[in-house]
Formats: sequence, structure tokens, C-alpha cells
Amino acid sequence: MRPIIFVFLYLCYSAVAFGQKKLKPQVLVYGDDITAYAAALQSSLSNVPTLWILPGSKMVPELTTKPLSFDNLANLDGGIWMSLLMEMAISQTKSDSIAALVKKDINPQLAANALEKLLLKQTNLLVVKEQKIESMKRNKNTWTITCSNKQKYDVRGVVDATSDQLLHSFTGSAIMHAKPGRLLPVERLNAEQVRTLIASGQSGDQIYGLTFSNMIFLEKDNVLNLFAVQQLLDQEQATIPLKANIGQALGAIVAYTAFFKTAVSKVDVRKLQTELLTYGARIVPFQDIATDDPNFMSIQKIGLSNLFKGMKVDPGYYFVKEAPVRYEEVEPVFNKLFTRSQLWFLDNKGSEFYWKDYLSLLKFVGLRGDEIEKQIAKDWNSKLKFEGNFDVDKLVTRYQFATLLDRYASPYVQRVTQEGQPIH
Repeated sequence: MRPIIFVFLYLCYSAVAFGQKKLKPQVLVYGDDITAYAAALQSSLSNVPTLWILPGSKMVPELTTKPLSFDNLANLDGGIWMSLLMEMAISQTKSDSIAALVKKDINPQLAANALEKLLLKQTNLLVVKEQKIESMKRNKNTWTITCSNKQKYDVRGVVDATSDQLLHSFTGSAIMHAKPGRLLPVERLNAEQVRTLIASGQSGDQIYGLTFSNMIFLEKDNVLNLFAVQQLLDQEQATIPLKANIGQALGAIVAYTAFFKTAVSKVDVRKLQTELLTYGARIVPFQDIATDDPNFMSIQKIGLSNLFKGMKVDPGYYFVKEAPVRYEEVEPVFNKLFTRSQLWFLDNKGSEFYWKDYLSLLKFVGLRGDEIEKQIAKDWNSKLKFEGNFDVDKLVTRYQFATLLDRYASPYVQRVTQEGQPIH
């Protein structure tokens, strides 16, 4: 009986998801794997009419062909990939522990059903199967795409998510002599690179961080590709989560250009990161900050501000949330982010931050009064979800420091260039 139910559900979902919708797409995604799926879904989530064209007949075959079991590092799942895992588990809340259980045994039919269910929720996504793109013509602000069935579409942006990068011949991109920058494990990124992170994930035994510059390599007229990241994307199933994260980032970029009617060169990195975080992306791969942590978003924003560097603890990457905060660690970063902080550090010296010191700093850079202390004490267990009791004579942990800084004087609101330089 169970197989019959699966077949019935599959047919129902297919009929709805792939029915011809009256849609004027602004973004086109080409490809059939998890990268294309995530790009198309994110573009649609970003409220941009999106067309997903599959060259073949099967959607995300790497997940829907045979049973899979993942042995990746724990607590790295996020974004659309996490949503997909939760859909397989029929879970209403996101959880790293549930994700780990699902990844131990992924049934291809359950995966297919989950993929379809997420698509069903989108009202501005059109999926077309078994079509090749025969030509692309550049207009003033759009591309005219002609498919093998002679159907034409005018779109503002394109993601080529095919493994062979089939569209590059239409754009005139010179790839023969272009060399992408070396992709680095996240712990080796410099401050500017950390500020422009938009995706991360595991490939081999390393956790890589991918910057905005990585993702727009050889971009031309809002046509995005995978040239810079292909070195990480082998055919092993272990890279499927990373591919999903890359696809989601590409989908967010191309949706931004279509929504704001602008070029990739004009994308505001902070707005882009915020859009990805809104849909659950785990941009900074801190493995000790659970996806359902009430302060997950705050820690992500502080991580992207490069106030605290993560720590490489083989084989993973950690925020080290319970570690104390040292003056020498944050003073140089604070002085770049908050001009006023230089005056505070001239008058206040120490080794590690106690609460009385940190409250003084927060009030100074955040232009706050004594009410901040009362509010923290009131919210300590209820809203902040901090453990223990508030005591001004105790040391401040990195987790507490980051959570409250984002709340009262967030450095994340400071815009940065696409190269990661602060914009004052």
C-alpha cells in the first residue's frame, strides 16, 4: 500500500508544480541538480518570478535515484538544504539533531516528495522539463532566451547551474585564460573575506567559506555560473549540501538584480546576506551554535562583522561560545567599527571582560543609558535565554557578548563594499 501512496502523491505534486502558470519570469535557472533547485527556489522565495528549465526529465537525480547516507561533519546544515531535510522528517521546527537522523538514511521517494512539497509552496516559480537552451541574445537590460521548443523568454538574470557550464558560449565570457581565486577553508579567510561570506560547507575534510567575489567570477550582464567553485564540486554525494548552499547564494544574487533592476556590480552585500539569513542560511559555519538557538541570527551577524573569529578544532569550526572575551581580541576590531570606542579603551584597561566593564562599553558605543542594565537583567532567562543569573562581577562569554552587541549596537548594520571594506 505504501508504494501506491507515494506514486499518488508524486503524481499530484507533479501536476500542480509543473502546471503552466501565467508567469512572466525575470530570472532563469538552467540545470537539474540540487544547485539548480536551490537557486530557483531561493529566487522564488525572494519574490521574483522565476523560470527553472531542466535539460533532462528528472529533478535532482542525485537525491531521487538511490538511497543515500551522509557522513558529513555535524551541525553544518542550513538554508534550503535544512528545509528539505525537515520536509523529509515532516518536522515543523528546524533541528540539527533531526537533520543528522534524516541524513543517515535518505529514501529517494521521500526525497522526491520533499522536493515537490517545497516547490508547491511557491506561486511564482515555473518548472519546465526536457528543454535545451538553444540561444541567448543580449538586449539593453534583458536576455532573450530561446528553448528547443522555440519558446522565448525575456529575463533580467540567469544562473547556469549545469555541471558543464553549457551557457558560457552564449555570453562571450573568455574562460580559457581566466583563473578563479583559490578557495580557502573558512579559518584561513581574512577579515575582508569574512565580511563578504555568502555560503559555506564541507568538501573533503575541510569546511570552505565562499565569498561574494567567488560567486560572481566571470559573471557577465547578470549571467552567473559555477566556474569559480567547480574545484569543490565533485560528483561525490558528500558535496550535495555544499552544492545546495552555493545554489541558494546564486539564486539570491540573481534575484537581487532582478528585484532592484540593477547589475551584479551594484549588489549590496549586507542586504544580500540578510536575505539569505532570512531563509535560514548558515553562512558562517559555527558548529557549536545550533540552528534552533534563539540567538542564532545574532551570532551569524556578529560572525559576518568579523568581531570574533571562529576557531579550528579538528575536524570542525567553532564559535567557542563559552570562552571569555579578551580586551586584546576585540579592541582593534571595535576601534575600526566604532570610532567612539577608542576613547573608551584609552580609559579602560583589562585582560578579560567582566559584565560591569562590558555594560560600560555597550552604553558608550551604543549611546545608551542605565536602562540597558535593567533590561538585560529582566530579559536574561526569558528572552535572551542565558543560563544562570545576571551578575555584574562575572566574566562575559563570547556568546553573551555577541548576542547583546547585535541587540544594542550591532556592527552588522555597517555596509561593506563587495571586497569587504567598511563603508563609513
